[in-house]
Amino acid sequence: MTDGKTRLLVVKAAMSVYGGAARDLLRNLPSIAEHFDVRFLCLNLRDSQRTLIESMGIEVLCPENQWEAKGGLWNEITAGQERSAAKAWRDFDKVEEAIEWADAIHLTGGNGSMEFPALVPPNKPMHLHFLESKPGIHDDVSHLKANGGGGWRPRLLHILQRKQRSRIEASFKPFKKNSAWLVSANSSFSESNFRRIYGFEGGVLHPSVDLSEFPRQPSSGESVAFDVSEFGSGGPYVATIGRISRFKGTYETVEHLSGTNLDLVVIGGGSEKEVDDLKDYGASCGVSVSVLSELSSEKMRAIMRNSVAIVGLAHGEAFGLTPIEAMALGAPPIFVDEGGYCETVVDGINGRLLKRGDYDAWRTALEEAQDVGTREKWAIAGLSRIEELGLTPENHAIRLREIIRSITL
Repeated sequence: MTDGKTRLLVVKAAMSVYGGAARDLLRNLPSIAEHFDVRFLCLNLRDSQRTLIESMGIEVLCPENQWEAKGGLWNEITAGQERSAAKAWRDFDKVEEAIEWADAIHLTGGNGSMEFPALVPPNKPMHLHFLESKPGIHDDVSHLKANGGGGWRPRLLHILQRKQRSRIEASFKPFKKNSAWLVSANSSFSESNFRRIYGFEGGVLHPSVDLSEFPRQPSSGESVAFDVSEFGSGGPYVATIGRISRFKGTYETVEHLSGTNLDLVVIGGGSEKEVDDLKDYGASCGVSVSVLSELSSEKMRAIMRNSVAIVGLAHGEAFGLTPIEAMALGAPPIFVDEGGYCETVVDGINGRLLKRGDYDAWRTALEEAQDVGTREKWAIAGLSRIEELGLTPENHAIRLREIIRSITL
């Protein structure tokens, strides 16, 4: 311990792909650092992320030759990504000293992370924040094309991925056997999937939303950043967040907007072909589609805040940061009633939860979301829901402190 604080090594292999897991970890780090003496260990990192973490007074350990998380069919079949991550961890000369320094380890899941525990002594306390099973290993939808095509792919790829699936499942066995190693999922839905797949129970450590990052009142910078004429027809629109994919339900979102006279803004991006194909599909459904990526925080908030609603039709979303970020801003959250969305959105109280494919219900909900009184009612209830569930960085850090204390005492 240092100055009475437990020395905590925070580990996440892949940070450079700035998804929800990386965003949530960076959001919680300042509060975590109030309770622990922290060092941060990873295999890749953006320069902006390094600057941010170091501004918190946290030492960053990242190899000079950063690991690249390569995807593709061959890597999926041969576990190439996992094997390359294992080698990157072994070759990084600061890993052993960092593990020895720590009183405990907090490991966030994701690409490359599950190859790290093999280097940790069994008596070193470690906590794994489990986000979701690797896409495509235990589900079918991740193997489908964004438009839903390729229905033959899941069955074939599940056969080809047999060795990789066994390798991934084996990486969790030490957590089942070792009382000094604990697992927390990011939602009750995710924990139930974890228990079903890996055969033992975990706890729950919810992600968070920073109300200063997503304030109820717009900043002056948002007004400058927002120009509705930059996308779509310049008329009312809904926004969805996530890379173009079947898992995120991007094409299904277009289908659910058909006939509403609303544009769609996709924040997340995709390849040039994926973007062009989605726009063409939108045009065939009478929906003007814009795809935006690499947005500043102010522009992202402005687009969310000025939308008719924030919508999501992801398949099996483990938790979903987007609904609580929408609630914080006061933007109506309208989501499919599946997965982790059901833990934050209460239908008719702080937004809507709707059946996939019930197009009439979605149209009605989007009309509701344009009513000023309804928007205000949902916005007030949204903040109450965040408070009720304790979805703040400080509460996240306190819960983590309790977890770490349980395996270090």
